[in-house]
Amino acid sequence: MIVKKLVFLFLSIFAAASAFGYLLEGESWTPDRTVTMQLSLVGGTNLSDGSASFNDVAIAALQDWNGQMAHCQFTWINNSPIVPSQTDDDLSVEFSSTIFGKAWGNGVLAVTTLSFRGTVMEDTDTLFNSHLSWDSYRGPLRTPTFDFFRVALHEFGHTLGLDHPDQARPKQVVSAVMNSAVSSVDNLTDDDIAGIQSLYANGPAYQSIPDAPVLMNISTRGITNTGNNVMIGGFIVQGSQPATFIIRSLGFTLASYGVANPITDTQLNVYDSNNNLVATSDDWFTDSDASAIASYHLDPPNSIESAVIVTLNPGNYTAIAQSFSSSTQAAETGIALFELYDLRTSGSRAGNVSTRGQVGTGDNIMIAGFIIGGGTSKPVIIRALGPTLTQFNVPNVLADPYLELRDANGNLIEANDDWQQSPEAGIVSVAGKAPSSNKESAMAPTLNPGRYTALVSGVNSTTGTALVEVYDQTPSP
Repeated sequence: MIVKKLVFLFLSIFAAASAFGYLLEGESWTPDRTVTMQLSLVGGTNLSDGSASFNDVAIAALQDWNGQMAHCQFTWINNSPIVPSQTDDDLSVEFSSTIFGKAWGNGVLAVTTLSFRGTVMEDTDTLFNSHLSWDSYRGPLRTPTFDFFRVALHEFGHTLGLDHPDQARPKQVVSAVMNSAVSSVDNLTDDDIAGIQSLYANGPAYQSIPDAPVLMNISTRGITNTGNNVMIGGFIVQGSQPATFIIRSLGFTLASYGVANPITDTQLNVYDSNNNLVATSDDWFTDSDASAIASYHLDPPNSIESAVIVTLNPGNYTAIAQSFSSSTQAAETGIALFELYDLRTSGSRAGNVSTRGQVGTGDNIMIAGFIIGGGTSKPVIIRALGPTLTQFNVPNVLADPYLELRDANGNLIEANDDWQQSPEAGIVSVAGKAPSSNKESAMAPTLNPGRYTALVSGVNSTTGTALVEVYDQTPSP
């Protein structure tokens, strides 16, 4: 870990240089990465520049850097629920009375801590000295009140991989917000811009997923335990050609959206129908396909999440989403998210995705989301199975699943307890998808393009292992 400091030295820079003098730290983010900042800056009403809060000032500083980078971008979680920590691989930004328990040095305004592997950035945290007086303004310094905007610009430059040009050897004399002492420089200068463009002007071309009448994204959120009770996602590649997918397993990322008890370190393994390992990921940013994943804007916000990009022949596959464990790190139990994105690189598709996991109560029920693309309605079959799993020697199954389907606005479309009570029970039977137990749930709606959520719980708040499935019922390609 490296700590970068900005100190106050009553120093102004007036000299011009004939060449850029920017200094790089030696590390930078994966090309095309979206760097997610967790903003937890309390206060900032009636700021001099009209900003509504210090979080808003920080956003303005992040946007200034964004305007200069072609292959890296900041995004942010405003008023993040994350409790800042130096070890969680989330990029926290806050006012603090200490530097993670250590006293502030004399004259130090802010620090940015950096963690990296090799030359690839893994994590940063930015702390502003809460013992000082802060405002947001432009122009000359108004000490003893400091301008939060220019200090934030400086610290976020460290986040991106820039160092202090005036501390280079030999020393560079340039006008830059990245100089080690705060001055009247209150915006990015040509030197700052040249430095950041040396890092992020080039990278893999950004990609987009073509809209198509398929299940473009399917995800399941639920409890993943240990041993045989980890979260298991199964999917079928239909068609005659290989298809390409991005598959992700997220844990601590969910905390920034208010999800309690996520696992902190995920691992993902993908197997074919013969149980051969075809892809694996622990910390996605260290993998060789990290830039390809980021180029689709599907890079996980947290560096120690798991993600792979795989091209698969038609057939059956299994993805196991679980907590990372080793001889020195025990496996965790908690909430995880399994996701599959169909990149639509061929005419083949993901025709069915199913996820087996633990169903709890309250916020810990199993939640499956999916997106129907294209411009026409699509018939699907959705099932929630519990007792059927006993045939496969799965213990502690959910005895009586209850299934709800909701649209993107949370409106209830359909609910089902016992599948034979569904108005589409005949469709389910004709399609050969009738559950083996009358206590299981199934429905067969025809849905317009859009986002949907299937929620699986236990009748009377019962818990256990369940399987949620979504089938695309349009003819396979």
